[in-house]
Amino acid sequence: VCLLIVAMATLALWRWNIDRSEKRSQYYVDTLQALIPQPQNAVPEERRDNTMSVLSVDGTDFAGVIELPRYESVLPVGADWGKASQYPCRFSGSIYNSTMQIGATTQKGQYDFYRELSVGDQVIYTDVEGNRYTFSITSLRYEKHADQAALQREEAPLTLFVKNIYSFEYLIVSCNVLY
Repeated sequence: VCLLIVAMATLALWRWNIDRSEKRSQYYVDTLQALIPQPQNAVPEERRDNTMSVLSVDGTDFAGVIELPRYESVLPVGADWGKASQYPCRFSGSIYNSTMQIGATTQKGQYDFYRELSVGDQVIYTDVEGNRYTFSITSLRYEKHADQAALQREEAPLTLFVKNIYSFEYLIVSCNVLY
């Protein structure tokens, strides 16, 4: 009986954390969309300074917002890897010189639909300056690790990687610009 109570309490706490994370993510998206200038379509182009601007919301820096319209997914993108793990984060690179890598997990409310992703799906990234970049998924592959060698195996202007929190595998998603 005690074991059952502990299991139920653990499950309830896990569900509460997921709900809280989803609500917090939506709060960040709403706040960022209110702060970002009216989005304008753009294409990645080399700049003298490829440093990406950030917006700070409640002490967390964000580099932009990522959307996967087919899945009705709109999520904030943290500016610094590892500082906001409940949201996708910029792992490395810059959207401006077509080297951006964004990492995420399969936790509920993030990319729990990752197994449904397919070549041709649209990905939209809006930076905090209001530049909207539209991409199409060109390849999907599974890897045991998401190190630079795996992420750069295919040259792509935008690379997403999604860690399956249950099987410890990574889905590497390469995206090309839609002009």
